[in-house]
Amino acid sequence: MLSLAVHRQLLSLTKQISALFERVSAEAPTDEITLRVADVRETLDDLQTITGIGPTGPFNTLARHLHWLLRRHGEGKPDLYAPDISDIQERDLPGVVASVEAWGRQLLDPGLVAAIAASWEAQHYGSAVRDAFIYLEDVLRELGGVDPDSGLSGDQLVTRLLEPSRDTSLTLPEHGFLGHLTRGELQGAYHYFKGAFLLFRNATAHRPIPYTAAEAEDVVHVVNVCLRMLPPRRQRPVS
Repeated sequence: MLSLAVHRQLLSLTKQISALFERVSAEAPTDEITLRVADVRETLDDLQTITGIGPTGPFNTLARHLHWLLRRHGEGKPDLYAPDISDIQERDLPGVVASVEAWGRQLLDPGLVAAIAASWEAQHYGSAVRDAFIYLEDVLRELGGVDPDSGLSGDQLVTRLLEPSRDTSLTLPEHGFLGHLTRGELQGAYHYFKGAFLLFRNATAHRPIPYTAAEAEDVVHVVNVCLRMLPPRRQRPVS
């Protein structure tokens, strides 16, 4: 799962490389190939800037093979740049995609990633959203000491644990990513959790929703923000 900006850059990179190879195969002039290689490198640089991965691994080898492809094309030596094309197709580009996807997974709570992985990989995005909220409910019950057999779920669970006026509410950490929360901000956190369950969790639980990948990603990130606000916990395996 990737941010839309990164997804667009990866899609652009794939299309640019495909177009580059088509023009190389058509024996396009070296000036054109030079411009196309420059475009690929610019997109590669943008990906590195966004992700902070750095010019290592497949990023480095892709840049190196592009250099030799351009040089040997200019020299009119297709037999010498053919291996560069093969390496880019079979190793470099898939390696860049894998590296960026690994970076994207690190942006999410590890347990959340594990919880939605099967549904996401199967492109069942509605199921992935449902799985995300089931995981959040499990975490809330665990942190709040709520028996899973109690029947409390969704916004009722949130009210039990996070409503600021309740003595038994779950205490959010003093030094979370937002820093110390004021009374009004604690109320806002409560409404954020409650709204997420009332809107996204309930809608997904009550009827099939044809989420696109981008739409499901947005909702999963809502769940991720909720998890960020909760106290630290031991990561546990997801069944």
